[in-house]
Amino acid sequence: MKRTLSTAAAVLAVSVTVSVTAAGCRSGDSTKGPIKVGSINGITGLFQTPEVPKAVKAVFDEVNASGGIGGRKLKLISKDDAMDPQRSSQAARELIKSDGVVAFAGSSSAVDCGLNRVTYSKEKIVSVPAVGVDPACFTSPNIAPVNPGPYALTTAMLYYASETLKKQRICIDYTVLPGSGGGIENAIKKWTGLTGKTLAHKNLAVGNGDPTRYLVADKNAGCEAVLYNATVAPWFSQAKTQGMQNVDFLLAANSYTDANAKVIPAGMNAYCGAEWQPYTDPTLPGNDRWARIVERNGIQKTAFSQGAVMAADLFVQVLKGIKGAITRESVTKAFKAMKPVDYPMAANPWVFGPGKEHNPIKGTRFVKADAGGWKVLPEGFTVPGEK
Repeated sequence: MKRTLSTAAAVLAVSVTVSVTAAGCRSGDSTKGPIKVGSINGITGLFQTPEVPKAVKAVFDEVNASGGIGGRKLKLISKDDAMDPQRSSQAARELIKSDGVVAFAGSSSAVDCGLNRVTYSKEKIVSVPAVGVDPACFTSPNIAPVNPGPYALTTAMLYYASETLKKQRICIDYTVLPGSGGGIENAIKKWTGLTGKTLAHKNLAVGNGDPTRYLVADKNAGCEAVLYNATVAPWFSQAKTQGMQNVDFLLAANSYTDANAKVIPAGMNAYCGAEWQPYTDPTLPGNDRWARIVERNGIQKTAFSQGAVMAADLFVQVLKGIKGAITRESVTKAFKAMKPVDYPMAANPWVFGPGKEHNPIKGTRFVKADAGGWKVLPEGFTVPGEK
């Protein structure tokens, strides 16, 4: 599936669950009936993740079939924000005030965190996104994604280029969302602090259209490795035309799709940083469970569906550890007090905890384009600075 914020994708309307509850449940403190869990997802619009709420619901259905949690069923209430700020803010308010959710799990929106972080803190409710995108997802007291996100991922990609591929002249060509440039700059600074190295060339304003001028700038800068996060096909077509077969291109996680592997020309060196164990190899640790869930329920196999299963599994594990009534207050308390949890699909243990910001997953595992597919590289996860 195409993952792009710069190119409109086909509109796909998917409704997971729509629920309107009585006013008596608005606080999220009801101890009877289903345990209501909110999720804000991109189903239509420019950032589409329809497989995410489907996968979260599939995990919840599995738990419900085994008796639920303390005899109560889990009920996912997913709302599509279509990457629209007004809709995203309204969705958060409705889920908290009208639907009475105890927490958010498996959100996958490009705008949710930045718009709703204050609301989540004010309402003392936690969110465990399957896919964190904007900086606020990783710098908020009540939000803790299960993916490394674009900033930790950028540091890991730079670290891989310099420390594993041993490249000296490293460059970056990124398309950056409004408000996200500071996060990328901080990611670059972290790499510099770890390695003492600096970029040979940087462009954080790569646009659509003919990429020739960006690639020519890379050639003129003598780039040996280039980090890139936008549309794949035209970039590599022009890179081949420019004779850049000796350059290592490192792609961000949004480029890790089956479709993109097919359009990278033979002879080009294209690596991609996966946020979890690469989904294209279901035999890797943790992927066996994910594969069973998505195959059984006819859900598309993507990296984002991996995040959905992980977020749902962790959410269920924490809820099962709660003694007494499961309410918004008890759920928030449990996540703030939890211990780190090892999840084999991720680079390192995940934890929510009491901090003012949360970016618990730090590493990425690399794949390389090979014969129209992705070959998993043997190094394991790259976690910058880890000994």
